[in-house]
Amino acid sequence: MAEKIGIRTATIVIKDNRLLLVNSKYSDGDYYLFPGGGLESNETIEEGAIRETLEETGVEIKIEKLIHINEFIYSNDWNKRSLTIFFLAKPISIRKNNLTDDGGKIKQVEWVDISKLDEIDIRPRILADILMKAKGDFDTISLNHSVDYKHES
Repeated sequence: MAEKIGIRTATIVIKDNRLLLVNSKYSDGDYYLFPGGGLESNETIEEGAIRETLEETGVEIKIEKLIHINEFIYSNDWNKRSLTIFFLAKPISIRKNNLTDDGGKIKQVEWVDISKLDEIDIRPRILADILMKAKGDFDTISLNHSVDYKHES
């Protein structure tokens, strides 16, 4: 059977040592995510990341570099997975109109101090750990990869 792989983009937007996050509610709970989502057919991964961040948060961004790739595998069906490509980005300006709530999944958009990331449920967790370890020197973070599994009942 051919694999079903979804491609998503997301951004790690940092300003004044605070991180732009989306507080979300899903069937498996409430947690924080980096702004992002699926690609549209006529855009590159960078264009998708810029568009999704603007739609979800109202923040226009400038992409700085590719920083992380997360592979999300459904443990009961290894043929079903998604890849999320994360970019480090800087905010350019903020608009607060025409935001999406992603079908009710987005509860709130927040700027969270990086020193507080160990106090919240953020996914993928490894990115919070990488950002806290960088101690403000985010340019030194090199490209890395992680794998998460969704255990369905």
